[in-house]
Amino acid sequence: MIIFRKTSLHGFTLIESLLSVALMGLLMGIALPNLEKTWLQSRRQDAQNTLLQLHLKQLHYRGQHSQYASKLTDLGWSNSYSVSGHYVLNLENISADTYVLHASASGLQERDTPCRVLSILVSENATLLRTSNGDANADLGRCWKW
Repeated sequence: MIIFRKTSLHGFTLIESLLSVALMGLLMGIALPNLEKTWLQSRRQDAQNTLLQLHLKQLHYRGQHSQYASKLTDLGWSNSYSVSGHYVLNLENISADTYVLHASASGLQERDTPCRVLSILVSENATLLRTSNGDANADLGRCWKW
């Protein structure tokens, strides 16, 4: 004689599974915009570090020549991108006393609209001015944190 025992199966019901998936979707919808904002802010460091490296290279170059370098290759920079490749670099207004170095966001970093273009301006009296988005006034800590 065969005896069948009634066993109960333990697990999740369809409703419980759907509710947990919906809850995870809701939490992701809240978390992802904040996470993207943090990524954009952290990638600004790529531009700032690159601009500072190039500024130091410009000072070194100027110590050996009659004016600042007019091309990135003169500074030993092999391409026109920042170290991590999130920004495109551009030199302007080069003279014996001044230059402007821009880092323009590229790719996903273009979503960082308040700080899309970070710049370093060296004026005739050797003042270093950090700006963002072509604003002639100082950045005042909006994009540049130092």
